[in-house]
Amino acid sequence: MAPLPQTEPNPQIWLFLNGPWRDANFPANPGASWVMAADGGAKGLIKLGWPAHLLVGDWDSLDKEIIDQIPRAPGFEILSFPRDKDQTDFELLFPLALDRLVPPGPIAVIAGLGGRWDMTMANLLLPWAAPWRQRWRGSLITFWAGSERIHGLQGPMTLPIPGEKLFSLTPALGSAGPLTISGDVAYPLERGRLIWGLTRGVSNETGPQGGLITLERGSLIVTIAPKA
Repeated sequence: MAPLPQTEPNPQIWLFLNGPWRDANFPANPGASWVMAADGGAKGLIKLGWPAHLLVGDWDSLDKEIIDQIPRAPGFEILSFPRDKDQTDFELLFPLALDRLVPPGPIAVIAGLGGRWDMTMANLLLPWAAPWRQRWRGSLITFWAGSERIHGLQGPMTLPIPGEKLFSLTPALGSAGPLTISGDVAYPLERGRLIWGLTRGVSNETGPQGGLITLERGSLIVTIAPKA
């Protein structure tokens, strides 16, 4: 069995939120990617030394002195919003990011998980909201949390799973399938279907050669973590 591709795609857009920061294998620089932050997420850009294209927020977690330290890309913009509003800072930022998603490509969300459970759930569910889930169809949204990844994808789409990983598949909206899980995996599946709310698809694993998810229709949240 030939090894499957293990290379993580280079995001077209990086989105930095204000959740707990976890070190990850970030590239030295973002290259030609768009870099955006929601309020306190800009602290991550300072940590990495990456120049920002866009910063949005109500500044409840970011002092002006910190804003002045943010490296700025050409055309840098700041958009301010009132603290009393109906949206989180991520909800304000996300549709602005989708405006730059031409053509569809990978989106990375940093510091969007952990800390408060309500914010974690809100962040994970936000891309599936009706106003914009069609706008990122064909793209891969990935929440980074240290060495773990949570991917959002909509069929038809394929996703390689690296070797020696634990992974779980959860439908995001209704059922997902036909769905095939192939390669060096503990529990393969041939054109099956996963049902929202049921646990089939939870706790699979890859061997050294890795695996492949082929989603023909529907939406999936795919969690990938190193084996203990």
